[in-house]
Amino acid sequence: MDKIAHNLVLNVHIQKLVEEKNALVVINHSGGKDSQAMYITLAALIPRDNLVVVHADLGEVEHLGVADHIRDTTNHTVHIAQAIWKDGTKKTLLDAIERRGMWPSSAMRYCTSDLKRTPCEKVIRRLAKERGHDVIISCFGFRAEESPARAKRQTWQQVKRNCTRTRTWFECSPIHALTETEVFDVIKNAGQKPHPVYEAGNKRLSCVFCVLASGFDANDLKVGARLRPDLYQQYVRLEKKMGHTFTAKASLEELVGVPVN
Repeated sequence: MDKIAHNLVLNVHIQKLVEEKNALVVINHSGGKDSQAMYITLAALIPRDNLVVVHADLGEVEHLGVADHIRDTTNHTVHIAQAIWKDGTKKTLLDAIERRGMWPSSAMRYCTSDLKRTPCEKVIRRLAKERGHDVIISCFGFRAEESPARAKRQTWQQVKRNCTRTRTWFECSPIHALTETEVFDVIKNAGQKPHPVYEAGNKRLSCVFCVLASGFDANDLKVGARLRPDLYQQYVRLEKKMGHTFTAKASLEELVGVPVN
C-alpha cells in the first residue's frame, strides 16, 4: 500500500470511530515538527469536541518555549501532564536519573514510561471520563523514515492494558508514512513555523540532551550545549557524580566535545 492510501485508510478509520462511537482523539504533542503536522492533519478531519491535546511537561530538560509553541500552533486547550512522586512533589528527569544512578537507554527508556506515557495516560483517562467517551484513539507522530524500529512499528493497535469492560483504547500513528520534507510542507502550508530549535540546527525535538540522539549523531547534543550551556554543565556534572556515562560508548562531554571542569 502506498503512503497516500495508507494515510487515507488510517484517517477514514479514525473518522468512522468518531462518527459511530464518539471516539476521543488524543494528540500526544511533544512540540516537535511531527506532532505539529499530526495536529494540523487531524484538526482538519475531526470535530473540535472530539479532539484533545496532551503534553508531557518535562520541565528544565525540555527545550525553551515548547508549551507556548504548542499553544500558539493549536486551536485547543493544551492539557499538561506531569509526573509526580509518591510524596506529591513533581518528578523531574534529572532527579529520577540520580535516584537510579544511571541514564536511560534504548533498552531501558524509563524516561518515556515514567515521565511521558504514564502521566499522559492519567490525563487522558480523566478527560475521557469527564467528557463521556468510551473509545480513545491516542495518536503519536511516529514516522517510518525516522528509524528501522519506527518503520516496523504498527500504525494501529489496541492497547489492552488500558482497556476495561467499558473502555476501548487504541494507539495510532496517523503520519507514519510522511517524509520529513512532507512534514515541514504540512506546517508551511498551514501558515505555521516549526519550533525555533530546528532553525537553530536541531534535527529532532525531544529533551535538550536525549540519550537516543547519539544514535543518529551528536548534532542535536552539540546544539543543546550551545543553546543551554548551564544545563549541559549540569548533565556532565551529574554524569561524573554517578560514575555512569551518558551512553554505553561515550560520555556526554566526549560526544559534545566541550570540556566541563
